[in-house]
Amino acid sequence: MEAFMDKFNVTDIWREKFPDDMSFTWSNHSGSRKSRIDFWLISKNLSKDSITVNILTTPLTDHRAIYINLQFLPTENINRSSYWKLNSSLLNHTFVKAEVTRLLKHFFNKGNIEKSYSINWELFKFETGKFLRQYGAKMAKARSEEEDKLIVQISSIYQLPPDEVSEEDKLQLRTLHSKLDELYRQKAEGAFVRSRKKWIEEGEQNSAYFFRLEKSRSKSNTIHQLNINGTITNDAKTLSQFCCKFYSKLYESKYKANVATQFIDSVNNIRVIKTADRLYCDSSFTEKEILDSINLLKNNKSPGTDGLVAEFYKMFSSQLAPFLLQVYNESIEKGTLPPTLTQGLITLIPKPKKDLLSIDNWRPVSLLNNDYKILALLLARRIKDVLDDVIDETQSGFMTKRHISNNIRLVLDILDYSDLILDDSFILFLDFYKAFDSIEHEFIFLSLRKFGLGDFFCNAIKTLYSGANSSIRMKNGTTSRFCLNRGVRQGCPISPYLFLLCTQILASYIANSPMKGINIADREVVISQLADDTTIFLKNANQVSIALKILDDFSKASGLILNLNKCQLLPINNCNDHSICNIAIQHEVTYLGLIICKDQKTRITSNFSPIIKKTQSKLNQWLQRDLSLRGRVLLSKAEGLSRLTYAAISLHVDNRTCGEIDRMLFNFLWKNKTHYIRKSVIMNDYQHGGLNILDFTTLNNTFKINWAKHFLKNPVSIWNFIPHYIFSKFGGLTFILGCDYNVGKLPEKLSMFHKQVLLAWSLIYKHNFTPHTYLIWNNRNIVYKNKSLFFSNWVEKQIIFVNQLYNTNGQLMSYTELLNTYKFPATPKEYAILFAAIPMGVRMLFKGVLPVVPPISPPDPVNTYVGKVCLIEHKNSNRNIRALFQRESLSVPYVIFLLEFLCH
Repeated sequence: MEAFMDKFNVTDIWREKFPDDMSFTWSNHSGSRKSRIDFWLISKNLSKDSITVNILTTPLTDHRAIYINLQFLPTENINRSSYWKLNSSLLNHTFVKAEVTRLLKHFFNKGNIEKSYSINWELFKFETGKFLRQYGAKMAKARSEEEDKLIVQISSIYQLPPDEVSEEDKLQLRTLHSKLDELYRQKAEGAFVRSRKKWIEEGEQNSAYFFRLEKSRSKSNTIHQLNINGTITNDAKTLSQFCCKFYSKLYESKYKANVATQFIDSVNNIRVIKTADRLYCDSSFTEKEILDSINLLKNNKSPGTDGLVAEFYKMFSSQLAPFLLQVYNESIEKGTLPPTLTQGLITLIPKPKKDLLSIDNWRPVSLLNNDYKILALLLARRIKDVLDDVIDETQSGFMTKRHISNNIRLVLDILDYSDLILDDSFILFLDFYKAFDSIEHEFIFLSLRKFGLGDFFCNAIKTLYSGANSSIRMKNGTTSRFCLNRGVRQGCPISPYLFLLCTQILASYIANSPMKGINIADREVVISQLADDTTIFLKNANQVSIALKILDDFSKASGLILNLNKCQLLPINNCNDHSICNIAIQHEVTYLGLIICKDQKTRITSNFSPIIKKTQSKLNQWLQRDLSLRGRVLLSKAEGLSRLTYAAISLHVDNRTCGEIDRMLFNFLWKNKTHYIRKSVIMNDYQHGGLNILDFTTLNNTFKINWAKHFLKNPVSIWNFIPHYIFSKFGGLTFILGCDYNVGKLPEKLSMFHKQVLLAWSLIYKHNFTPHTYLIWNNRNIVYKNKSLFFSNWVEKQIIFVNQLYNTNGQLMSYTELLNTYKFPATPKEYAILFAAIPMGVRMLFKGVLPVVPPISPPDPVNTYVGKVCLIEHKNSNRNIRALFQRESLSVPYVIFLLEFLCH
């Protein structure tokens, strides 16, 4: 060690600072063996006077902590103001409950007497916060004193020479360590409440704790430096001033009343809400609604500036509800909220895969006080209940039973079936600059009126935004406060629904415009929306300028500004131009997180290769930790499959990719070593000797079955009409699912995604052969030029089964017999193709079998056992679908099998 220290010119700083002290960093539990085996080595060139070192007592280990503090630069005198947050564990203290209840009764009664509830609510929060801060500080001080006392007692025993440590000292040392361990465990729980992180792992038992620790290592929501006017700076004061100026300017209103009113009046095709819905939204608030909203608040979430967490409101909900009801009613009557309810605290969240030196690539999320959120939740629940009648199905954002995959699949279906499009069409992907932050408040209010909302509801929304202000949480404190004169706050429960109403105005304006969309499958597609992510479908290049004029009209009225540099045009067919109207033409775009291109094979590689690489890297990091087998199973789902799910729901995944993912997951399970248990065994549930691990192949097939289920609910919707058009050419999806098909032999060309849907179904739906139900159409064995057959005019005459082609003598009908029996104009060519396609083996099998007697019913796969599991909504449907795929691939361990055999 001395040679090493001399070679690298380093020294043991603790020994330099304390040359005569006898201290130890490790000892056994009895204290009979001690050593100083942990120490800091620093460069001899560093000044010892600027370095502080110490040896500290620690819990849960036989080593002691070694501490070092190096001061390289003078400490900046920076304001580090921060907001207090209630430790919810204090709410379990009897004294706290009694005091809060007393304060609540006092100020509510005072409000009743004075007929002034808002002021007394503010006083209640102030006094309650003051009491809780003082009480919390008192408890923290008591714990700190107890901790110091324990550390002093432990240290005094450690200072004794080994030969002077008595048995009584050893017993006392164990007792003191046990108390200190418990104290630190309580301290860790408090840290978790404040930060929602876990720094002491408890045997992988708490999954939520287990993942938050790892996420916190890779995620930082703090701006450390920015590019300001071409100069990169990390000065805290400069950053604070710049961010404050940027966002205060962003939230400045640029509203022009005459332009907005004229625009709104020009939109004449708006569907207004029903009278009953208007009366519902306009009805008076009730205590029950407030209680329901309180129960919807999420625990362990950062509160707003008042520090009162959701758990506080839930603890005293029954007493708080009457008070809040009066506060809300008074506020709406006056048109303004109490001061603390208008305040927000913006946290800047980095956008993934973006240049974080640009402030544009940070998303502002507002932390709002829970009393504000309760009111916003109440209003949000009302408006959410009536949106289905006024928001087009082309909008998927924030709407129940609508999914982001619909928007993705529509774009992909247009590309995959582009041969159905006769024009040189384009898809225009729009990008609005800071859409949520730039929508004008007055435009929102006009939109509410346009949709038929009444006075009370509109006034309530105006009250929410009256006097709204915020500051920004920075690394070293917060910025100055500024007004929010436009924009909807990300983090406010009602913001998404107000924004949807504004985007519906745009959709209706486009629908009533001269702009022409893409004609495909006997239908015109014009627009697709997911909140602010808007996609426009254009018949040809001439429509681009028309679309931009429409969008400019909307921008001037609403405040939303189109970011032309980030808008993209994707051509349906080949296009040699580089741009149209200054919008770049791309042959590959990123849309809703997925890479979209025409080539289906390239699409798989472009999307899954980066995800697999990132997942592999993440799993390799976890392998550095000593995890149990069950822990790795848990991680294979949370850090493995969860990253792949989003893409797999919307995309076809080939066998090679599925295999690569499964190998990655199962190699991780066995730490890249020998697989000691067969995959077919370990995929069983716990009761059958497995670890309930999921494989990606089965999961992907489950997603495809789910697509079929959702398709069958509404096959003619905007999201499904293209595959419905294709499937209808050979019977429709319900009919096809009942056929004994081979995907490669079907009479129509399908996209790889829809092929995978049908292939997944064929893996679990088995055909039991009977002569009377042997189908003619889409039959893998009845083919012409290696393609299955489907004649729609024959099916319309209910000629479905092979048995129907035989006469009463058990012989195949002649052409004349067929015409006379079914009385429809079948062509000789159709007759020749079909009858020649029937294999000789099938002919011999049916020879002598009596024909089917009408009425004839086509197969109904939905009402079979498999159909009921897969195509009808019920509890645990995904688990049951996976079980169907796994029923023939899983094997029970011999021991379990033997036990079950003996039990029976």
